[in-house]
Amino acid sequence: MLRCCALLAALFLVGLSTFEAHADRRVALVIGNSEYREIPALKNPDKDADDVSNTFRLAGFEVFAAKDLTRLQFEERFRNYLAAADGADLAVVYYSGHGFQIGGENFLIPVDASLKDAADMEVQAIKVDDILRQLRSRSKIQMIILDACRNNPFPRKDYWLRDQLIVAGDSGLAQVTGSQNTLIAYATEPGAVAYDGSGDLSPFSSSFSRRALAPDQEIRSVMAAVRRDVVKATNGKQVPWENSSLIDDVVLMRGAEQPAPLPPDTQQNEQVAERGIQVADVAEAIGSRDIRVPVGVGPVPLKLDLPAKDASISLKLASYPATGTLSLPGRVLSPQSSLMAAEVDSLRYEPQIGSAAPVEVGFEIRVGNAAKRATMKLSPGVDPCDQAAGEPLDLQGVVPGRLPNEIGGGALETCEAAVKSYPDIARFRYELGRALLAAGRIDEARQAIQEAADKGHIRALFALGSIASSGTGAAVDASKANDLYSKASDNGDPYALAAWGRALFNGLGVERDTGKGLDLLLQAAAMGHVDAMKELAVIFKEGRNGVPADPARALAFLKAGMARQDVYSMGILGLSAHPARTTPVVMACKAPKVITKIKVVRVPVSKPKTVTPTIPGAPKVKPMPTGTGRTSWTGGGSHAAGTGGGNTGDGEGDGGDTGSDGL
Repeated sequence: MLRCCALLAALFLVGLSTFEAHADRRVALVIGNSEYREIPALKNPDKDADDVSNTFRLAGFEVFAAKDLTRLQFEERFRNYLAAADGADLAVVYYSGHGFQIGGENFLIPVDASLKDAADMEVQAIKVDDILRQLRSRSKIQMIILDACRNNPFPRKDYWLRDQLIVAGDSGLAQVTGSQNTLIAYATEPGAVAYDGSGDLSPFSSSFSRRALAPDQEIRSVMAAVRRDVVKATNGKQVPWENSSLIDDVVLMRGAEQPAPLPPDTQQNEQVAERGIQVADVAEAIGSRDIRVPVGVGPVPLKLDLPAKDASISLKLASYPATGTLSLPGRVLSPQSSLMAAEVDSLRYEPQIGSAAPVEVGFEIRVGNAAKRATMKLSPGVDPCDQAAGEPLDLQGVVPGRLPNEIGGGALETCEAAVKSYPDIARFRYELGRALLAAGRIDEARQAIQEAADKGHIRALFALGSIASSGTGAAVDASKANDLYSKASDNGDPYALAAWGRALFNGLGVERDTGKGLDLLLQAAAMGHVDAMKELAVIFKEGRNGVPADPARALAFLKAGMARQDVYSMGILGLSAHPARTTPVVMACKAPKVITKIKVVRVPVSKPKTVTPTIPGAPKVKPMPTGTGRTSWTGGGSHAAGTGGGNTGDGEGDGGDTGSDGL
């Protein structure tokens, strides 16, 4: 299967850092989808994913591993991975499972996909180009490994892509072109189907397991060997394939670590007992530790300060943490690493974003012939500032996030403390800006957000655009807002993608570009942004700017918003979310009829008030009665200045966008 690709990617990743003096940041997302709900299960992806995850860990990667992901689970895992990959030297995504092409574009299929309707592909599947685009904006080198070259198992063959219905390809994946320093690997050649093989692993995976971990092998040599193996194993029916624009030599597995030699054993017999005491003291010091480590601040020194400093003491990792990365200044440790006593005080741990479970690290401590094992606990924890003022869908954030009206008074103090403790973490300055806005301190908020943007926080760019478009504390500046939205969208921010896409599609303060605007809105929706979904629902319901009307397609996006607990989508569909329930409840017998026709039901009231839009350049919306208990359906009209708001739910939902103004 395409696993061959995965191996290739892995190899490529490791090699990049061969000539770097510092410890390169290398991050991998590994997904194996086997247990499909609407179609027969696949036998190999879960095992292939286990094998590839182990390969990347041995090569020193931080590995985000996941199996049998639904669409919403993929969104959450992918956002956590992107936060970790921000600024990485190497970023790789390996996928094993169902995938196929439509109109030359490749899609990966979550386990809950049904793909029964023409609109289902863009709301249920995952576009490979969207993944690659996000990686390009965050890492020096990108690799995507597609172990997904299989026949289309779904009965439907035509699906909406942008403004056209496209027939899906019969088999295999389409060739994808990457930018500079990108490698895209496939289990087999474009348009062909890969084989699962007769064993637990695919032919490609089996070859990779033998070839990839050979030390100091450049990726092209490794892939040539893998290709020969797979061609031979399949009698020439499967040929691994890759597109590469790499400009650096890439090595997956560097030369095996050699523990520092111990001094000659010239000690007298009476010193053997002393060695045993030293080992016991070190083991007790390690075993008694339960260290709390903050998430999202980089590698954190553990400051073990062991009681014994004898140069002859060595430690070997007996068990590596299940998530996160252990490192020393200058090198990342792998599950096979050893270190000397003098290095222990420099040991660091970086928790994995999105993981809150404690992890254990096991050591084998040795002095001469004396040896003992000890296990230390590390407990990841989120900083109080993130908890109090983190933002939804922030691709550099570490929490699901809160709405502006959910930011309490204590946020200001906790975020000021976080900025003081971590002055180089731009995220905390941005969250301080959100806390200042909530406190009504507009000028100070703008300054904090600007400082965050200057330090590279992408959502801060969008927030500055939102301030400019709304005239908060100053005159409205639509041109400045659009410029900031454009810059943030180039870096993949979902809020900015929605805001800039809306402006382009409708020609709000900029020359209209319907095609690009629609594409940006679809990208934002693919990242879980519910306001983009509502905007698309309006476009497809009515048919705008040359995009054909299709009520079923509009309905698909409203249902996608509803799945993310967006109360506006629920209101449009005649549904209501009960605080004690996680699923919406149908409120009337005729709700299915309303849903099918996708129309707003107006309830007569006496002396209705009207809401008239006052946004400069915004499309005119017919005034709607208020006080009816139902939200009027006007797409982005519920958010000032088209800032890409979102779900006004509890702010803690899985994958749901909960920001109403991005601040």
